[in-house]
Amino acid sequence: MKRRLIYLGLALLGGVLPSLAWPPHTLPFLLFIAFIPFFYLESLFDQEKSNKWFGVYTYIGLFTFNILTTWWVWNASLGGAVFMLIANSLLMLLPFVLYRKAKRQIGQGRALLFFVVAWLSFEYLHFRWGVAYPWLTLGNGFATSPNLVQWYEYTGALGGSLWILTVNVFIFNSFTKFRKLTTFAIVALLVAPVLWSMYLKNQQGPYATKIGASPNVLVIQPNIDPYEKFAAGTKGAQIDKFVELCEDGITDDTKLIILPETALVGNMNESFINQDFGVRKLKSFLAKHPGVGMLVGASTHRFYEDDEPLPPYPRYFEPEAKYYDSYNTALQIDPSGTTTTYHKSKLVPGVESLPFPIVFRKFDNILDLNLGGVSGNLGRDRQAKSFHFTLRNNEQLSIAPLICYESVFGEYVGEFVKQDADMLAVITNDGWWGNTPGHKQHMHYARLRAIEYRRYVVRSANTGISCLIDDNGAILNQLGYWKEGFLNVYIPKLKFKTFYAATGDYIGKLGVFIFLFLGLSILVKWIRLR
Repeated sequence: MKRRLIYLGLALLGGVLPSLAWPPHTLPFLLFIAFIPFFYLESLFDQEKSNKWFGVYTYIGLFTFNILTTWWVWNASLGGAVFMLIANSLLMLLPFVLYRKAKRQIGQGRALLFFVVAWLSFEYLHFRWGVAYPWLTLGNGFATSPNLVQWYEYTGALGGSLWILTVNVFIFNSFTKFRKLTTFAIVALLVAPVLWSMYLKNQQGPYATKIGASPNVLVIQPNIDPYEKFAAGTKGAQIDKFVELCEDGITDDTKLIILPETALVGNMNESFINQDFGVRKLKSFLAKHPGVGMLVGASTHRFYEDDEPLPPYPRYFEPEAKYYDSYNTALQIDPSGTTTTYHKSKLVPGVESLPFPIVFRKFDNILDLNLGGVSGNLGRDRQAKSFHFTLRNNEQLSIAPLICYESVFGEYVGEFVKQDADMLAVITNDGWWGNTPGHKQHMHYARLRAIEYRRYVVRSANTGISCLIDDNGAILNQLGYWKEGFLNVYIPKLKFKTFYAATGDYIGKLGVFIFLFLGLSILVKWIRLR
């Protein structure tokens, strides 16, 4: 019984430590010892030459971490939250199981290296497959302490993951093989990145040069209950509120107005989008203010022509016998009156896209949850699309229209920057989760995107936290949760391209390569020993 309590205590400690470090908390240095309880737990099982229950206890700890950091998803969907918590904890368990298997073949030192690249491979995959869920990428743990990770402009958030994993491995290994060199390596690993970050923050690099005029941006936070905003007959009142807030906030210097995700409800037909009364009312407002552009979230759809190739899982409209797709859309309204659409590409699994439909179609109603937008199996754009505005006095402005969940995908945001986006705009609807850590985590993650690309980030939330973040990740202005209002912010146009913008998640790619190489060598050795 005593031994089992020790196992359970280590597992729970391994879950609690990273939870205390995770945003919105500000104790990121706990992440540097968060994995040590799991490694020590494995060593106890190894000493007893037992495999029984190792996976169970480790899973309990990982499940504890998941539930303490993302329990708020429960507010949107009980079934979806349970599935997400169970599945993500299982995925996190795999690197530990592989570490234990590898340790028997290649020893603890190299097995710890194998663990690091296995975890990085897991995170890299979690950005890219059908159930992509990078919310708990370890590097996101520094989102409330951006001054520690200014070097993300070179590595992205996976650089933070590598930092955390490496320090944990060195500290644990020093317990069993204590050497002065190991101690020096640990100190260097902890101090050197912090010093580098301080240097980058204080230097006057190319991104510190503000190119061109500073556009004045009006950010609207209407504070409409997301569980009521999609109700029939409410669209007119919502449009009236938007226009009223725009009238109250606009100045003679305003050049761009940003409204949040799905501000325009009603699933508009894109073939007739300019005839929609909401779009017409917004255009009528803009006509009174020449030279002002608008970015607004909308729910839209379009029908496929009979000879047009269909996506894998389109919707079917029986009265007209036509296939169609619905979209979570960012709508650009240029001062000239022209409209352009971008459809959210990174869809929330189980909410906006059904992962592996053959497997999960039977559970669609159970998994339905809300992480920010309209629900259902949505269509999407296959690539990023920056919006290019021609504003007052012929001023050019390019903006990345990031829709909610997309702002968590560091490398994907770079696709907008490659299209010359001067600033990053996050339009979101974070009220699904209530006043919980969910909307705070989402806001803080945007601070990492600001550093990675050295761009100002502006967030327009239906309700949540609308704010302005500078290119060092500092929050300059913000509106709190469940507050109606607007922000008038000045945003410089920045053109500098960071190293990360050019290379993307190269750390993840390198991790996958090393993981496959080591994994193959371990497999060959195992076969020879049999």
